[in-house]
Amino acid sequence: MTKISRRSFIPILGTAVVGASCLSIQEPSEFLTENGKILPTLLKKGDTIGVSAPAGGIKNKSELDDFKKILEQLGFKVKFSKNCSKKHGYFSGTDEERASDFMDLILDTEINGIFFLRGGWGCARILPLLDFDAIKSNPKVIMGFSDITSLLNAITSKTGLVTFHGPGGNSTWNIYSVDYIKELLIKGELVHYSNLKTDLKITSYVSGVASGELFGGNLSVICSTIGTGYLPNWTGKILFLEDVGEEPYRIDRMLTQLEQSGVFKNVNGIILGVFRKCIAEEPERSFTLEEVFEQHFSALKIPVFYGAQIGHVRNKFTVPLGAEVEMNADEGSFRMLEAAVL
Repeated sequence: MTKISRRSFIPILGTAVVGASCLSIQEPSEFLTENGKILPTLLKKGDTIGVSAPAGGIKNKSELDDFKKILEQLGFKVKFSKNCSKKHGYFSGTDEERASDFMDLILDTEINGIFFLRGGWGCARILPLLDFDAIKSNPKVIMGFSDITSLLNAITSKTGLVTFHGPGGNSTWNIYSVDYIKELLIKGELVHYSNLKTDLKITSYVSGVASGELFGGNLSVICSTIGTGYLPNWTGKILFLEDVGEEPYRIDRMLTQLEQSGVFKNVNGIILGVFRKCIAEEPERSFTLEEVFEQHFSALKIPVFYGAQIGHVRNKFTVPLGAEVEMNADEGSFRMLEAAVL
């Protein structure tokens, strides 16, 4: 398997990127913060959003049209990668094609941000093919969730580029979710995240306040990436987790893996998002999700709360991976302590 880099990219691209200027490399120092992080430039109306499908394939080509309309309504131009509508089993193309599509958008200087059509499965398979040096040298807004978790964590931990856990093409782009995207990615605000606008219940398992760089995402994906070298050093981090459609015993199994891998003893705090449809098929023979959480988190010495609007849910936060945040487990909230875009 050959890494898709700037050199190997030129024959692969063909006419996908026109002009030598689209292969130019920006100086990363322009985007460096004082603490060594790389921040992408905030988005504005008229910017071009590149869209790729690095994991699951689309079910219908109307998904492309629907997502394009959403992004155009927000004032963006849209450019789809060449294999977006392709199908290869449960992927949108071979590993090489999906990696090439993503790197194509990274190297295209007309692209200001990269969003994704859907999750599913497949991002972890393309990580060895990506050129992280090229990604670091071409910082731009990269946003997705679900299976995109592996891509976001790998990019941020290996390059220092802040990435964003937020809606994909098959997500709900309602006013609530879009407002957080605007606050974070367009206005560049230091966002305060709380459930005051919704009636989603907050449960505090361990009270307290903690701060650290925010990392995490889908629990299943995080667990599948342990030991690969594509996750951050968890020491001092704030970990956030979410999932969908997993029975309590599976959640128990994955949390046990994180605990025994040393993650829980190293992080400063844990934010649990929405775990939708995580109920037992045979409830009389199972713990509830809440009981599983109680077993794993109540004895920890760090703040932990459950119920943040993160994950497979209609009303979504968009949150920055790699940015410093402060969480308050008693309030069930967290806030950014530093900017995530320039």
